[in-house]
Amino acid sequence: MASILIVDDELIICKSCKKILERSNHVVDYVLTGKEALKSVQEKKYEVVITDLKMPEINGMELLESVKKKWGSVDVIMITGYATIDTAVQAMKLGAYDYIPKPFTPEELQSVVLRLLEKRKVIEEERLAEERDLIRFEYTMPGDLYYLPEHAWVKIENSNLVRVGIDDVFIRSIGGIIEIKPPAKGETLEQGKLCAEVKDARGNIHKMWSPVSGEVLEINQDVTKDYSVVKIDPYGSGWLLRIIPSHLGADLKNLIHGTPLVKWWLEKELVQGRKVKYVMAEGLDSNFKYEIARQPGGENITHCFQCGTCTASCPVRAIDERYNPRKIIRMALLGMKGRVLSSKFIWLCSSCYSCYERCPQDVRLTNVMSAISNIAVREGYIHPLYINSSEILKNHGRLYEVSEFDNKLRARSGLPSLQEDHETVKKILEITNVDTFIKRSRK
Repeated sequence: MASILIVDDELIICKSCKKILERSNHVVDYVLTGKEALKSVQEKKYEVVITDLKMPEINGMELLESVKKKWGSVDVIMITGYATIDTAVQAMKLGAYDYIPKPFTPEELQSVVLRLLEKRKVIEEERLAEERDLIRFEYTMPGDLYYLPEHAWVKIENSNLVRVGIDDVFIRSIGGIIEIKPPAKGETLEQGKLCAEVKDARGNIHKMWSPVSGEVLEINQDVTKDYSVVKIDPYGSGWLLRIIPSHLGADLKNLIHGTPLVKWWLEKELVQGRKVKYVMAEGLDSNFKYEIARQPGGENITHCFQCGTCTASCPVRAIDERYNPRKIIRMALLGMKGRVLSSKFIWLCSSCYSCYERCPQDVRLTNVMSAISNIAVREGYIHPLYINSSEILKNHGRLYEVSEFDNKLRARSGLPSLQEDHETVKKILEITNVDTFIKRSRK
């Protein structure tokens, strides 16, 4: 249940929206002008404002800007009979959550509001987790993509072909996906209009807007066969369509890309007092998780649904709160290969198996961390401790130097003296290729 304010200069629209939303037990008020809306928001704490775009005196865009400036935590949904992508993206840049083109059905209004409230719920849960468990959530936004925020992304393959996918935030605010209905091959899409429909576990239909105009060339069959691919790898193997664009240059100008995207996200999230870190990750490796899964022990990495049980039960984290197994797995699933392999934290697992026993998905994190470490070694990322240990073994044949004092103690106990045999150990290191890996290590 949420407190919602409807703003529209048509009384029938206000009454209809109120009736529809009250079916879901929301507390709904309505006003007919932007001026009345500002007064109402000031007097009463609303969570959501649903406003028409075109109104006299203070229009929807001006109302949006004023609301976000004074009451940043209030979410705004735009209603428009002028459903151009220009106005929609402009509204999103100013902080609008989404827009609903007229005419719309009761189900369409309810699905957008539901998705918004689910997103607010996820944000609140993560905020509480940050305070309780000192977890810092990190999201990855590939820097080479263009975004229609919280709906879709575009990747340019060449001037005549683009790849389109569903935005991670859109997926997370829906929850469980039971069906994705993409357009047909050969169908013509228009930027800002319907691109795909996604049905959640409760049967609600959520509409995703197309980020570009053009003809559908290919539909990702892996996604149609297994919807979990979209959730696991939304910016890689979870792509939805390949499109032959018709107005690519003009379309891209209406999307958000690069640094402006990060600033847009930060402005949205900072008003909620969160410590979320957004990372521009160039060159994500979508095959990294599958590389891990091919290693002995890494087979179940894709089973992880980020519940955080591993982090909560980890004794290493009790000593160093920066150590976060859940975050390491999340980064691996997103394809942040370089960041994961070069991290010093992948070497801190104590192999206590606490997470192994408690994981509801049987991810077997202890084994996964071992698999990641083995890949790191092959790629030249080796912890300095192992490099130093290798040098000591080569020089002394043991992990510590045998002194005259040590042998005297052994003699008193009737034990034979220890002799350094570093040449034999050196040959073993060479035969097992340990020495080769150490030489290739990245400093």
